[in-house]
Amino acid sequence: MSLDEALGIYAEAAQDLASAGLAQAAGNLYNCADLCNQVAEKVLQSVYVLRHDARATYDHDLRTLGALVGAPAEILDDLAVLTPYHPSAFLAARSVDEADIDVGDAASDLLVRARRVMRWARPIVLG
Repeated sequence: MSLDEALGIYAEAAQDLASAGLAQAAGNLYNCADLCNQVAEKVLQSVYVLRHDARATYDHDLRTLGALVGAPAEILDDLAVLTPYHPSAFLAARSVDEADIDVGDAASDLLVRARRVMRWARPIVLG
C-alpha cells in the first residue's frame, strides 16, 4: 500500500509543479510560490510514505522534513528557501496582492528549486 500512496502523492506534486509554472506565466506569483512549497512537501511526504508506510508529522518546515527523509545538503538548502512561502507564515502579515509583489522575480528561482527536489526524489519513488 505504501508504494501506491507514495506514487499518488508524487503525482500530485507533479501536477502542482505544472500549475506553478502556469501561475507564474499568468503573473500569479504568490500562487506560484505556494505551489512550489506544496511540491516540495508532497515530494518529501512521498519519500517518507514509501519508507515508513505513513505520513510524517509536519510543521511546515520543509528543511526539517527533508532531513527526516535523508535529503542531501543541496536539497536541504532548496527546502530552506521554499519554506517561508507556506500560506500560514507568508500571508500572515500581507494580502495576496502584496504577496505577489513580495515574491516578484523569486518565482523563477522557486520553480527551479521545486524541480530540483522532484528530480532528487524521482529515482527513490519511481525506482
